[in-house]
Amino acid sequence: MTRRAMVLLGGPDSGKTNFIGRLWSALDARKGALVAVGQPDDIRFVLDTADHLFQGHFAPRTQVTDGRRDFEITVAPAAGGAEADILLPDVHGELWRKAVISSEIPTEWMNELEGADGALLFVRIGSDLNVRPLDWVVSRALLQRFGHNEDQVTLPTQVMLCEMVRFLELSLKKRPDGTNPRLSLVVAAWDAVDVGKFAQGPVAYIKREYPMLAGKLADTQKLEVKVFGLSIVGGDLTADDAFRAEYLEAGMDGHGWVATQEANGGWQKNPDLTLPVAWVLGF
Repeated sequence: MTRRAMVLLGGPDSGKTNFIGRLWSALDARKGALVAVGQPDDIRFVLDTADHLFQGHFAPRTQVTDGRRDFEITVAPAAGGAEADILLPDVHGELWRKAVISSEIPTEWMNELEGADGALLFVRIGSDLNVRPLDWVVSRALLQRFGHNEDQVTLPTQVMLCEMVRFLELSLKKRPDGTNPRLSLVVAAWDAVDVGKFAQGPVAYIKREYPMLAGKLADTQKLEVKVFGLSIVGGDLTADDAFRAEYLEAGMDGHGWVATQEANGGWQKNPDLTLPVAWVLGF
């Protein structure tokens, strides 16, 4: 069996943990592009996350003291084909932030990066921890001024995202077929945008809100990139009481979707929440 590792990156409160919990239920339901093959050996934290969602709550942010938690599972294309054993480590966003500021990655994480041939990078709309973009000159000046003093730096989100992409460019290995590693850029909480912004798509959102990141991704020669919008349950369980009531009555199955771009350039909702992972795998 082929072991395919991929990494999950994103700052604090970017949606990584909730995605893993929702991904497991999608894989187990066996209705998407990827299906689970058997049960993972250790799935406690994934089930804990899924339980929050079943009860109508988003899972709380991972605490820094939790370090990393791995979700390892064997998957296969729903249409048939070779199985793959994938490893998805959930590393707390604050630890990634510190790595960006110090420009030093712990050996354990570097080994994971170098052993992976794909990644998912998360940014969440409306997070209180998103730091508004600054121009490149000002952002770089901030890094140079504060150096390695992590407690003083309020790092602009787009600077952190660009540095994470740079980590991936330097570390990810080629895919089994010799092509460049793949990166799914996942814009979480995409259900929060209005109809007009949805029609423009998450690519336009990234260009508007994080122009440095958009430029970085457009210029990379070492990664193949695809952008997805994501709503893990299809609405806001926190602020929308009517949606939450409907969700609790109907259950989690059938809720949630991924925004994908069609051949004609338009964007549509796809209920298959496994798509960002399936694309990285090439399934």
